[in-house]
Amino acid sequence: MYKIMYTNDGDPYCTRVPGVDSILAETDGTIDIEYNCRQGHCGRCILKLLNGDVMHQDHATDLRKGEILACRSRPVSDIRVSKSSQDPKA
Repeated sequence: MYKIMYTNDGDPYCTRVPGVDSILAETDGTIDIEYNCRQGHCGRCILKLLNGDVMHQDHATDLRKGEILACRSRPVSDIRVSKSSQDPKA
């Protein structure tokens, strides 16, 4: 079981999750992460990985260094993430 610490314009939120398909699935709505497609195409769930490691599945979204998709990333250690400044519509 890994710990996910999420910070977004306020106090950090921390949850412990079992290792399943993705960060988005693991948090099951307990962390407010925007998403749309859940398949790595839209880019709405881009997060900045601040600490820790994830296994990233195939996706069609262009990412900057240090960014991950919540819908396509599975933690392989405790992680710390924050909302990305990247606009998926840009």
